[in-house]
Amino acid sequence: MKALVLSAALAAAAASAIIIPLSSAAAAVMTVGGPLSIICYQSARSGDGRSSAVDGCTRALQEEALSASDRAATHVNRGIVFMSAGRYSEADSDFDAALRLNATLADGWLNKGFLRLRLGKGRDALPLIQRGIDAGAERQALAIFARGVAREQMGEFRAAYADLRLAQQLEPDWKLPRQYLASYQVRR
Repeated sequence: MKALVLSAALAAAAASAIIIPLSSAAAAVMTVGGPLSIICYQSARSGDGRSSAVDGCTRALQEEALSASDRAATHVNRGIVFMSAGRYSEADSDFDAALRLNATLADGWLNKGFLRLRLGKGRDALPLIQRGIDAGAERQALAIFARGVAREQMGEFRAAYADLRLAQQLEPDWKLPRQYLASYQVRR
């Protein structure tokens, strides 16, 4: 039987609400709306938190005739831009607006979870991330990695380790799960 032991440094970091180097931009939602919504998507993908990026997304929502799915996607993308700018309340409001338009939008749920991870609120993040996974998150490894980080923040280290390993198996070339796993020691 294997025992899982968390290194002292990681345990201290988890207890003090570590900053997650998780790129919420990876969960931006592609839109086929107008040019402003496409620019908003690009801003979200690049993690651009400048006021000009927020303004572009806001203009897309105000000025373009977007379908309901493109409007939801643009809300998620503006939420990511807000999150990149550290404007967490506004980000959360945009994720809520997206989910009111489409309650099954996986990236809406995931980004609500990512926001809580950034705030060190793994317990609050976990059900949101799970909803994103259940809704069919496009990048399963990212979603499962985030679930592992949430579990780590909660002190559920065995479950966290299992999720981090699964994320690594799903995307073997992605370095972040491997970096997190390096903090763990498995003893027999």
